[in-house]
Amino acid sequence: MAIKNNTYNMSFVAGAAMMNETYAVAKAYLECDGDWILTKEKTFRDNLMEKDKLSSNQRYFTLMKQRIEALNEDEIQVLVNGTIAVRRTIVLLAICKAHSLIYDFIAENVRDCFYNLHEKVTHANFNEFYNEKKYEHPELEQVTEKTLNKVKQVIFRILEQTELVETAENGMLKRPYLTEELERLIVKDGAEWLAIYLYSNNEISNLNDLYA
Repeated sequence: MAIKNNTYNMSFVAGAAMMNETYAVAKAYLECDGDWILTKEKTFRDNLMEKDKLSSNQRYFTLMKQRIEALNEDEIQVLVNGTIAVRRTIVLLAICKAHSLIYDFIAENVRDCFYNLHEKVTHANFNEFYNEKKYEHPELEQVTEKTLNKVKQVIFRILEQTELVETAENGMLKRPYLTEELERLIVKDGAEWLAIYLYSNNEISNLNDLYA
C-alpha cells in the first residue's frame, strides 16, 4: 500500500521524531501567519528548538520545515493546539508524509507483523523490507553500511517515540488510539494514511466510506 513510487531520501537521519522541535516550529509558523522566512528568524532568534550551535539549528530547522510543509493547515492547527497524544499522532503523520521510506516500512512491513500476530518488529524485518525495496528504488544501492545502520537506528527510535513499539530495543508492537476526530481529519487528507497507525485494509476502506 505505497503512496507513490518516488525516490527515497534519507534526510530523516538528522533527527528522530523530534516532538518538541516540531511543535515549537509549527507554533512559530502559525504565529508568523505561514511565512517561513519570519518563522525561521523567530525560531533562531528565540532558540525555539533549544540547540546550542547554529549548524544544529540549520539542520533541524530544514528537517522540521520539510515535515510541517507535508501537513495541511488543519493538521498543523491540531498539532499545535492538541494534547501530547494528539501531537504524537500528527508528528508521525508528518514524518510519514515527508519520508516515504518510513511510510512504506510501517504500512507494509510493521503492519504485516502486527496482523500476523507477531509480537514485535525487528531489525531483521527492516533488512528484509530494505532488500526488497532495492528492486524498486535503485538509489538504495548507493547507501553505505554506516548510513544504513543510522537509518535503522533512527526509524526504530521514531517507532518508539510515536508509541508504535514499546522501546526501540525490544520492538514490541503497540497500536495507537485515534479519536473519531483524528480519524476524520486523516481520512480527509487520505484514508491510506491510517495504515501508519496499524489500521487494517478493511478498517481503512470502511472509514473512507464513512468520512470521505
